[in-house]
Amino acid sequence: MVDIELLKELGHLVVADIMVTEVITVEPGERLENVLKIFRDKTFKGVPVTSKGRLMGVAYAVDLLKAYFMSKSDIIDIDETFTLVSLMNTKGAVDRFMCLRPVTVYPSDNIVKIAKKMAKTDTYTFPVVKKGTISRHDNGIFLGIITLSDIIPLIYEAVVRRQ
Repeated sequence: MVDIELLKELGHLVVADIMVTEVITVEPGERLENVLKIFRDKTFKGVPVTSKGRLMGVAYAVDLLKAYFMSKSDIIDIDETFTLVSLMNTKGAVDRFMCLRPVTVYPSDNIVKIAKKMAKTDTYTFPVVKKGTISRHDNGIFLGIITLSDIIPLIYEAVVRRQ
């Protein structure tokens, strides 16, 4: 297990310092088939779903995994049943299974805070947003993304410098 405290040496870094701004995104109406191709061809764990610059949600690969390999005994409510049936039609839109309220981070968030959030939530892809103002359900303006792959080099540097 990685000692997150090692990152305190790099505590001056914020999300804006390492986030990726050139990101593949999809629109809510994008066909699931195309999102599956992105997951197949890239190493992404999540694809932001945006519309007019605003974050609408995130399509997570793990949600597809759960949906496609969910046993009948695991289905506990009508929403899960609907999701499973919707995914069988790959011509359907991504907005049928995307996470509507993904965990988001801000450009000014400290990297240590984000690393701890990743460890605590087992989520390794966070959209970076500017706070939304349209409604309380607004995810914000999409600015970029930060992933575990962006933080691993920092952990490496912290560990190497300690030795």
